[in-house]
Amino acid sequence: MSTNWRVLLALLLVVALFPAGVAPVHAAEECPSPVTSTDATGTSVTVTERPGRVVTLGPSAAQTLYEIDAWDRVVGVTANADYLPGAGEKTQLGNPFFEASAVTERTIAADPDLVLVPNAYRYSVQVDTLREAGLTVYVFEGAETIDDVVEKTRLTGDLVGSCESADETADTMETQLDIVSDALADEERPRGLYYFFGFTAGADTFVDEIVTAGGVDNMAAAGEANATQSSGYFLVSAETVVAEDPEWFVLNGDEYDEARVPAGPNDAFTETTAAREGNAVVLDANEISQPAPRVVDAVLDLVKAVHPEAYREEIRSRLDSDDDLDGAKQVRATTLADGSVRLEARNLGRDDQVSFAVPDRPNATTTLQRVNVSLATVNPSFTIDLRYPTAADAPTSLNGTYALTRFSLESNGLADEDVERLRVRFSVDERTLAARDATAENVTLYRHDGTAWTALDTRVVASANGSVVYEATAPGASSFVVAVPETEAARAVTATPTATPEPSTTAPSTTAEQTARTTSTPQPTTAPPTTTGTEFPGFGPVVAVVALVVSLLAARSGRR
Repeated sequence: MSTNWRVLLALLLVVALFPAGVAPVHAAEECPSPVTSTDATGTSVTVTERPGRVVTLGPSAAQTLYEIDAWDRVVGVTANADYLPGAGEKTQLGNPFFEASAVTERTIAADPDLVLVPNAYRYSVQVDTLREAGLTVYVFEGAETIDDVVEKTRLTGDLVGSCESADETADTMETQLDIVSDALADEERPRGLYYFFGFTAGADTFVDEIVTAGGVDNMAAAGEANATQSSGYFLVSAETVVAEDPEWFVLNGDEYDEARVPAGPNDAFTETTAAREGNAVVLDANEISQPAPRVVDAVLDLVKAVHPEAYREEIRSRLDSDDDLDGAKQVRATTLADGSVRLEARNLGRDDQVSFAVPDRPNATTTLQRVNVSLATVNPSFTIDLRYPTAADAPTSLNGTYALTRFSLESNGLADEDVERLRVRFSVDERTLAARDATAENVTLYRHDGTAWTALDTRVVASANGSVVYEATAPGASSFVVAVPETEAARAVTATPTATPEPSTTAPSTTAEQTARTTSTPQPTTAPPTTTGTEFPGFGPVVAVVALVVSLLAARSGRR
């Protein structure tokens, strides 16, 4: 055989092994295949190969795939998953509770390799119809504990062929929870009450797990919120609550935007210790209401509010170090003397994702909270320097905008081609927005690509405690600006500062997508929820439907 023929055959073999557009460095994780598991319907479900097209019929499944880095293979989502960046680019399937037949038809039309159904939607999704159409459908069991969520995360990774990423996410969740448990072991736990549209969460509920893990003694689980009930979800007895006198109120971001103790029926709660001391915390509805990886963030937010010293002195530094997972692996963020922050990743091994919790900036109204790095190739050690320029003026090339803050990310030991993407989470004080005559949806994160400024898809992911939290995804490190449109009203209040020259005078090439949310004021229902492990703020799957219909919660379900 001639040399030319040998070369030709070798090239054909390479083409056969690696389909067009797929580079060897992006090969799928080595997960068990096929995967067989019995789901909540009692059906033995087998996934024969890594699914390339996944439909999620519930927000917790969507959030899980987002967190285990399988989001790019999700082709369809329900309306309630719209808070996740990029959700608007996927097929919108609708709300399974109110248009089950339409959701079923759209799911079949999406031609997925796998359909994931969270337990809360088990009785609204037409599972049998989907299976009769030849689709592989997996229905999850209800998650009643945080441990259930951890195991469900691992199972999801096995099903979708992202087992390594899922195990890393689950391991991190367990480590963070262990760190919190150790730090709070000797702390005095105040008595508190979860309160949502007149309901609370007693023992044997998912919310009780969060409240307890966050260092609060749940009054409802001790029969101190209703004299006749202490488990499940039930209506609060105002008289019982006042008599037992809670020290803290734990609120859900789907009802409350401000951390203030609610007045309660006939202003009864204004007489409590919690009201007198102003002890209330609002938890992100997408974290406290969904059995998915971000539930740990709800625990951390609760600890930060109720046990601030323990969080600062014993938890925060340990959260930035993964020594508990691997003796040689380290992930940490350190504030340097000049005010910049060094993000360090050491000895990551084969891990292709790393998450940095950014230290707080004193007195800052716009703060960077987290930087997640997804790597395209194995890169075991690197650093990223986060710097805040002295002036926050809008660059000349961003005429018509006002910069709330500027920052830069500069990597060392990490080539541009090694970075698949960065996910940035930041918050903006609502009073700052009001002062600039801006709404939450006006905020955009801009990135300089070396030639021009580009507007990134910037989405609201939470709104609580006087701040709005955003997420945006960037292709790599660079200079960034968080800005809002400049208005005549804002100029009348604050003179426009002198702009700082930038490398380019080209206007931004894209416009960030704005997400409009409809709000309503639901009224409490008198029928108490009866089951747990839901995607709704403290309601089980059956009563979630009742609560949605009777209380008009559908208008706010976009956060769930």
